[in-house]
Amino acid sequence: MKRKSRPRLFLWLVVLAGVTLAVTLTVTSLKIIRGGKNFIKLINDENKAFVINTVRFGHGMMANMGSQNYDNLINLALKSKFIQFLAILDEDGNVIAQSDPPSGFHLLKVYDVLNLKDGKILEKTESINLMSYRVQPEPLHAGKNMQRMATMMGPHQGAPKPSWFLVGMNASLFKRHYREILIQTLGTGAVFLLLGILIIVFTGIIQRYELAHLSIEKLQKIKRVMGYFVPRTAKNIIEKESEEKGLLDKYIQDASILFLDVEGFSLLLEKYSQERINHTIEYYFSIFFNLIQKNGGDINETAGDGMMVIFLDSDPIQHASNAVRAALEIQEECLKPHKDIEPDLFDIRVNIGVQTGKVYLGSTKMRGSEEERWTFTASGAVTIMAARLCQYAKDGRILLGEETARRVEKDYLLRSIGKIPLKNIKDSGEIYEISTAFLQIKDEP
Repeated sequence: MKRKSRPRLFLWLVVLAGVTLAVTLTVTSLKIIRGGKNFIKLINDENKAFVINTVRFGHGMMANMGSQNYDNLINLALKSKFIQFLAILDEDGNVIAQSDPPSGFHLLKVYDVLNLKDGKILEKTESINLMSYRVQPEPLHAGKNMQRMATMMGPHQGAPKPSWFLVGMNASLFKRHYREILIQTLGTGAVFLLLGILIIVFTGIIQRYELAHLSIEKLQKIKRVMGYFVPRTAKNIIEKESEEKGLLDKYIQDASILFLDVEGFSLLLEKYSQERINHTIEYYFSIFFNLIQKNGGDINETAGDGMMVIFLDSDPIQHASNAVRAALEIQEECLKPHKDIEPDLFDIRVNIGVQTGKVYLGSTKMRGSEEERWTFTASGAVTIMAARLCQYAKDGRILLGEETARRVEKDYLLRSIGKIPLKNIKDSGEIYEISTAFLQIKDEP
C-alpha cells in the first residue's frame, strides 16, 4: 500500500479544516440570524410595552394630580414618534376622548368591550396598527412599579372612569427598526461567512503555491538528474519535435554506430578491488566522453565495461569520419601512461567496432501494468553489426564495417582482414582494421 506524501497529506488536512471552518461559520451565522430575529421581536415587544406603559404612567400621574382633561394626556402621547393616534374608552366601551383619526381608519363611538384585549390588533394599515390596551394592566404583563402608578387615585368623582386605550402604533417605524437590526444581523453573519471563505481560499492559495513550488523544485531536480541519463540526441529531438508528432517515435536515419568494450574486464575484477576498478573506469570513460562529444558523437548507453555511441550528421560521410576519428583518439588515449597522473589507476585496452548505415532511431517503449519505461536507442542490422565487431576485436583493435570503410577510405589508411565469422550474421562483408600506427604510415612521404 502506497503512503501519501507529506504535502498531499497536509493538503487534505487543510481541506478538512477549511470544510469544518465553513460549516462552523455557516451554523454560527444561521444561529446569529435566528437569535437576531428573536432579539428583534423581543425589542419590538419591549418597545410597544414601553410605549403603552408610558401612556399608563402619564394617565396615572394626571389622575393622581386630579386632572380630568384627557386631551392633555393625548397631546403628550402624540409627541412620541411611536404613537400616531390615541383614544380613551370607559368600561362600557364608550369613547371618552380621542385624537384626530388617521386616514384609512373608521373609528366608532362605542366599542364592544368583549372584543377588546390587552395588546390586540383591532385594525391595521401599511403604516399604523390600531391596538387595544387596558388602562390598568393585568398583573402578569406589568411590573410592580407600573401597577402602583396605574392604580393610583382615579379622576375626580363624577368623571368617566377610563378602562381602555386605543393606540395607533407607528408600524412603519417598528418595521424600519426591524429591517435595520435584521440587516445588521445578516451583515454580521455574512461577514463571518465571507471571512471563513477568504481564510479557506487564502489557505488553499498558499498551499497550492507551496505545492507548485515544491513541484517545480522536484521537476527541476528530476530534469537535472535525468539529464545525466538522457542522450543529447534525445534532448535535441524533444526540443525540436512538436506535441502533435509522436514524441521520440522511431524513424529511419543514416548514422554511424560505435561500440566500445574494455578488454579482459573479468580478469580485472579478480585482480583489483571494486572501488579501484570503478574509479579507473570512470576516469577513462570521462576522457572518452570528451573525445566523443568533440567529434559530434552521443553516448547512448553504458553497460559496466562498455558503451554504445551514435554519430549523426546531415553529411553521411562526415558522421562516419567523426566516428573513426573518435575511435582513433580513444585508442591513442589508452596508450598514454595515466598511472603517472594518478597512482590508483591501472592501464586498460579497449576494443572498438564501428558500422555505418540506416538505423531505426528513436524510443523503445515498454509498457507495464503500472508504469511505462522508454529507452532511446538506434536499432537494426547496423547496430548489431557494430556490436559484433566490438566483440570480435582483440588486443585493443578498431574494426570497421564495409560501409564505414567505403566512406572514409580516402582519408584513412585501412587494412582489410577479409570476411570474419560473426554471431548470427551470415555475411559480415569485408572488414577493415584501422589504428594510430596506420595513420603514421600514411603521413610518411
